[in-house]
Amino acid sequence: MLQANYHIHSDYCDGSNTLEEMVQAGIAAGLSSLGLSSHFPLPFANDWTMKEDNLENYLTDVKKLKEKYASQIELYCGMEIDYFIDRQDISEQAKIVIPRLDYTIMSIHTLGKTSGDDVSYIDESQRDFERGIEKYYQGDVQAFIKDYYRGVESMVRIFEPDILGHIDLIKKYNQGNYFFNENDNWYQETVRACLNGIAKTTTHLEINTGTNLRIPGVGRYPSDWMIPEMKKKNIPITIGGDSHSVGGIVYEYNQAEAYLEKCGYHEYWMLKKGRWEAQPLGV
Repeated sequence: MLQANYHIHSDYCDGSNTLEEMVQAGIAAGLSSLGLSSHFPLPFANDWTMKEDNLENYLTDVKKLKEKYASQIELYCGMEIDYFIDRQDISEQAKIVIPRLDYTIMSIHTLGKTSGDDVSYIDESQRDFERGIEKYYQGDVQAFIKDYYRGVESMVRIFEPDILGHIDLIKKYNQGNYFFNENDNWYQETVRACLNGIAKTTTHLEINTGTNLRIPGVGRYPSDWMIPEMKKKNIPITIGGDSHSVGGIVYEYNQAEAYLEKCGYHEYWMLKKGRWEAQPLGV
């Protein structure tokens, strides 16, 4: 049984439950290691990340929960930090806060310019995603996707976060191959090039199980065909529910573990006593 979840959101950002409710759900599910990872404040207006004014309260609250539940579960303070393709960077505030965290998740949610009020998101809605591709890439989906995966590789190479979050988030609104076909050679070659770069770092690639709970049919991140490619390159993996509610704490964990074993993975990485350690699958 998978014993960890390092991708957990609460009502500090776009989650439905409090930090403590998420911790209690993790304990009830039998997890032994759990990381809280609210969306880090963005340097522009939005309605889904933590507010800058709440940052200190968040860090304090996680510390208190660590102490309160120390005898029941190992708790870790993380945040999901955005990398911006246009800036090839994260926010300056994030750089200041990172040393105070136990671990980091980094991911990409935006496309195009992030310096104005009209920011386009990959995962807000299909129409918003399409609008961003039209506006910044003249409707050239391939150009955007190649830029996106170059951005993912650059993010990992520059910052080497502990966890790379939902590597192929761009498929979220791709039902019916609306934007692209994952079976196309150009797409798979683009992904493989990105994985080659990731394999040269110590970053753990997240197996993200939570999307089907919110949008049925999307599948896990990364897509099933990518797992054997990752294994060939010996890319270390960790597990995250991308949990936005207590019901998502271990959503589809059994299915994910069975598929990882089928693809030849025998271990995943977990925080134990503050250090990343390999743990066997299927135990």
